[in-house]
Amino acid sequence: MPKQLFLPGIILPSRPAEPRDARNALAAYPDMSTEDLCRHAKILGHSAELVVASILMRLGERDYPALEYERHDRVLFLPGDTPLRIQVKTRHTRTPTGDYVYNLRQRSERGATGRGPYSAEDFDILAMVALPEMAVRFTADWQTRHTIYASEFSELRRNPRATLDEALMRLGHAGAIPGRADEPDWLDLAA
Repeated sequence: MPKQLFLPGIILPSRPAEPRDARNALAAYPDMSTEDLCRHAKILGHSAELVVASILMRLGERDYPALEYERHDRVLFLPGDTPLRIQVKTRHTRTPTGDYVYNLRQRSERGATGRGPYSAEDFDILAMVALPEMAVRFTADWQTRHTIYASEFSELRRNPRATLDEALMRLGHAGAIPGRADEPDWLDLAA
């Protein structure tokens, strides 16, 4: 088979190093060095976004990825085309008690320390992904620190809709919850 000719002056590397290095490093996930976790943070972050997308799809929701430069990662379209912005945050390591702690800071291309806290206007729902557990908790509670406790994982995997519905109710979208479409949103405020 003839080889594809390239434009003059373009020389491709002999092998794509990054995908091969990532494959070898990520084969040990989550038991990786901090250096490898940082080096492959984009891949792991994208993996967490795909876990969230998979859960939302499984729940029959319509969501789409946001552009890279947005301060949120996904957009969820509720019935009536009400868009909600979702920020996905993932953790890879547990605390000594088995919990996962999320400190909300914007990521930075220059390091893992971030650019500072998010503001309440940046997104509507936070999707916290404990990637080694393949578990997601949704919340609309605005805090800069959240925790998923080890005792929550089995329920989060069994019923991922529960925390999404709690977030939707907190945002005043109870009518978008399946089975509650006939109930007015103001009933939730009285509870």
